[in-house]
Amino acid sequence: MHHDFATPSQLLPLPSRRRLFTRVALDMGESVLAPLALFYLVMLVVGLQPALLAATAWAVCALLARVVMRRRPPVLLVVGTVFALLRIGLTEWSGSAAVYFLQPTLTTYLFAGALLLTVRLEQPLIARLAADFCPMPPQVAASQHMRRLFQRLSLLWGAVLLGNASITLGMLLTMPTTQSVPISSAASAPLFATGLVASLLWFRRAMKHGGYVLAWGHPTH
Repeated sequence: MHHDFATPSQLLPLPSRRRLFTRVALDMGESVLAPLALFYLVMLVVGLQPALLAATAWAVCALLARVVMRRRPPVLLVVGTVFALLRIGLTEWSGSAAVYFLQPTLTTYLFAGALLLTVRLEQPLIARLAADFCPMPPQVAASQHMRRLFQRLSLLWGAVLLGNASITLGMLLTMPTTQSVPISSAASAPLFATGLVASLLWFRRAMKHGGYVLAWGHPTH
Protein backbone atom coordinates (compact mmCIF):
# COMPACT_ATOMS: atom_id res chain seq x y z
CA MET A 1 0.00 0.00 0.00
CA HIS A 2 1.32 3.42 -0.96
CA HIS A 3 1.35 6.24 1.58
CA ASP A 4 1.82 9.92 0.75
CA PHE A 5 3.84 10.72 3.84
CA ALA A 6 6.91 12.92 3.52
CA THR A 7 10.24 11.39 4.42
CA PRO A 8 12.21 13.13 7.18
CA SER A 9 14.61 14.59 4.60
CA GLN A 10 11.66 16.36 2.95
CA LEU A 11 10.47 18.05 6.11
CA LEU A 12 11.37 21.73 6.39
CA PRO A 13 11.38 22.72 10.09
CA LEU A 14 10.17 26.27 10.61
CA PRO A 15 9.21 28.37 13.63
CA SER A 16 5.54 28.31 14.52
CA ARG A 17 3.37 30.75 12.59
CA ARG A 18 2.72 32.73 15.75
CA ARG A 19 6.40 32.92 16.60
CA LEU A 20 7.31 33.96 13.06
CA PHE A 21 4.61 36.63 12.94
CA THR A 22 5.65 37.91 16.36
CA ARG A 23 9.30 38.10 15.31
CA VAL A 24 8.52 40.01 12.13
CA ALA A 25 6.16 42.37 13.94
CA LEU A 26 8.64 43.06 16.74
CA ASP A 27 11.57 43.65 14.39
CA MET A 28 9.56 45.94 12.13
CA GLY A 29 8.09 47.77 15.10
CA GLU A 30 11.45 48.20 16.80
CA SER A 31 13.38 49.21 13.69
CA VAL A 32 10.85 51.21 11.66
CA LEU A 33 7.47 51.95 13.21
CA ALA A 34 8.43 52.90 16.78
CA PRO A 35 11.04 55.56 15.95
CA LEU A 36 8.79 57.03 13.25
CA ALA A 37 5.76 57.19 15.57
CA LEU A 38 7.88 58.57 18.41
CA PHE A 39 9.27 61.32 16.20
CA TYR A 40 5.82 62.26 14.91
CA LEU A 41 4.22 62.41 18.36
CA VAL A 42 7.05 64.34 20.03
CA MET A 43 7.17 66.78 17.13
CA LEU A 44 3.45 67.54 17.50
CA VAL A 45 3.69 68.00 21.28
CA VAL A 46 7.13 69.56 21.85
CA GLY A 47 8.84 70.41 18.57
CA LEU A 48 11.30 69.32 15.92
CA GLN A 49 14.57 69.15 17.86
CA PRO A 50 13.23 67.05 20.80
CA ALA A 51 11.57 64.75 18.25
CA LEU A 52 14.90 64.21 16.48
CA LEU A 53 16.61 63.37 19.76
CA ALA A 54 13.82 61.02 20.86
CA ALA A 55 13.75 59.01 17.62
CA THR A 56 17.54 58.75 17.47
CA ALA A 57 17.79 57.77 21.14
CA TRP A 58 15.29 54.97 20.52
CA ALA A 59 17.32 53.55 17.63
CA VAL A 60 20.65 53.77 19.46
CA CYS A 61 19.27 52.26 22.69
CA ALA A 62 17.63 49.39 20.79
CA LEU A 63 20.94 48.58 19.10
CA LEU A 64 22.95 48.87 22.33
CA ALA A 65 20.46 46.57 24.09
CA ARG A 66 21.16 43.86 21.51
CA VAL A 67 24.91 44.32 21.99
CA VAL A 68 24.64 44.11 25.79
CA MET A 69 22.53 40.95 25.54
CA ARG A 70 25.04 39.55 23.02
CA ARG A 71 22.33 38.99 20.46
CA ARG A 72 22.90 39.62 16.78
CA PRO A 73 20.87 42.70 15.81
CA PRO A 74 18.64 42.37 12.74
CA VAL A 75 19.82 44.01 9.54
CA LEU A 76 16.88 46.43 9.63
CA LEU A 77 17.86 47.70 13.08
CA VAL A 78 21.51 48.27 12.15
CA VAL A 79 20.60 50.07 8.93
CA GLY A 80 17.87 52.04 10.70
CA THR A 81 20.24 53.22 13.43
CA VAL A 82 22.90 54.33 10.94
CA PHE A 83 20.36 56.28 8.93
CA ALA A 84 18.82 57.76 12.09
CA LEU A 85 22.18 59.30 12.96
CA LEU A 86 22.55 60.66 9.43
CA ARG A 87 19.00 61.98 9.43
CA ILE A 88 19.36 63.89 12.67
CA GLY A 89 22.49 65.58 11.36
CA LEU A 90 20.95 66.62 8.04
CA THR A 91 17.63 67.64 9.60
CA GLU A 92 19.34 69.69 12.30
CA TRP A 93 21.44 71.37 9.62
CA SER A 94 18.41 72.19 7.44
CA GLY A 95 16.00 73.00 10.29
CA SER A 96 13.10 71.43 8.38
CA ALA A 97 10.95 68.48 9.47
CA ALA A 98 10.26 67.68 5.81
CA VAL A 99 13.95 66.78 5.38
CA TYR A 100 13.59 64.13 8.11
CA PHE A 101 10.83 62.38 6.17
CA LEU A 102 12.36 62.99 2.75
CA GLN A 103 15.55 61.09 3.61
CA PRO A 104 13.88 57.70 4.26
CA THR A 105 11.90 58.19 1.04
CA LEU A 106 15.13 58.56 -0.89
CA THR A 107 16.56 55.62 1.05
CA THR A 108 13.56 53.55 0.00
CA TYR A 109 14.33 54.33 -3.64
CA LEU A 110 17.93 53.22 -3.09
CA PHE A 111 16.86 50.04 -1.29
CA ALA A 112 14.41 49.18 -4.07
CA GLY A 113 17.21 49.68 -6.58
CA ALA A 114 19.48 47.38 -4.54
CA LEU A 115 16.82 44.66 -4.57
CA LEU A 116 16.48 44.93 -8.34
CA LEU A 117 20.24 45.07 -8.97
CA THR A 118 20.92 41.93 -6.92
CA VAL A 119 18.10 39.90 -8.44
CA ARG A 120 20.48 37.82 -10.59
CA LEU A 121 23.07 37.15 -7.89
CA GLU A 122 23.50 33.74 -6.25
CA GLN A 123 22.23 35.26 -3.00
CA PRO A 124 20.06 38.32 -3.66
CA LEU A 125 19.82 40.97 -0.96
CA ILE A 126 16.31 39.86 -0.05
CA ALA A 127 17.64 36.39 0.80
CA ARG A 128 19.90 37.92 3.45
CA LEU A 129 16.97 39.81 4.95
CA ALA A 130 14.75 36.71 4.89
CA ALA A 131 17.34 34.84 6.95
CA ASP A 132 16.79 37.31 9.81
CA PHE A 133 13.11 36.44 10.05
CA CYS A 134 12.93 32.82 8.91
CA PRO A 135 16.29 31.00 8.85
CA MET A 136 16.44 27.85 6.73
CA PRO A 137 18.90 25.00 6.33
CA PRO A 138 21.70 26.04 3.92
CA GLN A 139 20.83 23.35 1.38
CA VAL A 140 17.25 24.59 1.19
CA ALA A 141 18.17 28.27 0.95
CA ALA A 142 20.62 27.47 -1.88
CA SER A 143 18.20 25.27 -3.85
CA GLN A 144 17.07 26.23 -7.34
CA HIS A 145 13.47 26.62 -6.20
CA MET A 146 14.43 29.08 -3.46
CA ARG A 147 16.73 30.98 -5.80
CA ARG A 148 13.86 31.50 -8.25
CA LEU A 149 11.63 32.51 -5.34
CA PHE A 150 14.12 35.13 -4.13
CA GLN A 151 14.41 36.49 -7.67
CA ARG A 152 10.65 36.90 -7.87
CA LEU A 153 10.48 38.45 -4.41
CA SER A 154 13.26 40.88 -5.35
CA LEU A 155 11.23 42.07 -8.34
CA LEU A 156 8.01 42.17 -6.33
CA TRP A 157 9.36 44.13 -3.36
CA GLY A 158 11.43 46.35 -5.60
CA ALA A 159 8.19 47.39 -7.29
CA VAL A 160 6.32 47.72 -3.96
CA LEU A 161 9.01 49.95 -2.48
CA LEU A 162 9.22 52.09 -5.61
CA GLY A 163 5.46 52.60 -5.44
CA ASN A 164 5.58 53.40 -1.72
CA ALA A 165 8.42 55.89 -2.14
CA SER A 166 6.67 57.61 -5.03
CA ILE A 167 3.43 57.99 -3.05
CA THR A 168 5.28 59.37 -0.04
CA LEU A 169 7.42 61.74 -2.09
CA GLY A 170 4.40 63.12 -3.93
CA MET A 171 2.59 63.85 -0.69
CA LEU A 172 5.64 65.33 1.02
CA LEU A 173 6.03 67.78 -1.85
CA THR A 174 2.37 68.79 -1.99
CA MET A 175 1.06 68.56 1.59
CA PRO A 176 2.09 69.72 5.09
CA THR A 177 4.30 67.19 6.89
CA THR A 178 1.78 66.61 9.69
CA GLN A 179 -0.77 65.48 7.07
CA SER A 180 1.42 63.76 4.50
CA VAL A 181 2.97 61.18 6.86
CA PRO A 182 -0.23 59.47 8.11
CA ILE A 183 -2.01 59.79 4.74
CA SER A 184 0.89 58.35 2.75
CA SER A 185 1.21 55.50 5.25
CA ALA A 186 -2.46 54.63 4.84
CA ALA A 187 -2.23 54.91 1.04
CA SER A 188 0.77 52.56 0.95
CA ALA A 189 -0.85 49.89 3.13
CA PRO A 190 -2.63 48.09 0.22
CA LEU A 191 0.69 47.83 -1.65
CA PHE A 192 2.40 46.17 1.30
CA ALA A 193 -0.58 43.90 1.97
CA THR A 194 -0.59 42.73 -1.66
CA GLY A 195 3.16 42.14 -1.56
CA LEU A 196 2.89 40.14 1.66
CA VAL A 197 0.09 37.90 0.37
CA ALA A 198 1.90 37.28 -2.92
CA SER A 199 5.13 36.49 -1.05
CA LEU A 200 3.42 33.89 1.14
CA LEU A 201 1.71 32.23 -1.83
CA TRP A 202 4.94 32.09 -3.84
CA PHE A 203 6.81 30.69 -0.85
CA ARG A 204 4.33 27.87 -0.38
CA ARG A 205 4.39 27.05 -4.09
CA ALA A 206 8.20 27.02 -4.18
CA MET A 207 8.29 24.63 -1.23
CA LYS A 208 5.72 22.37 -2.83
CA HIS A 209 7.57 22.21 -6.14
CA GLY A 210 10.83 21.55 -4.29
CA GLY A 211 9.28 18.54 -2.56
CA TYR A 212 9.37 20.04 0.92
CA VAL A 213 6.67 19.79 3.55
CA LEU A 214 6.47 22.80 5.86
CA ALA A 215 6.72 21.68 9.48
CA TRP A 216 5.47 24.76 11.34
CA GLY A 217 6.55 24.73 14.96
CA HIS A 218 8.88 21.77 14.35
CA PRO A 219 12.11 21.86 16.39
CA THR A 220 14.86 23.49 14.31
CA HIS A 221 17.83 22.10 16.24
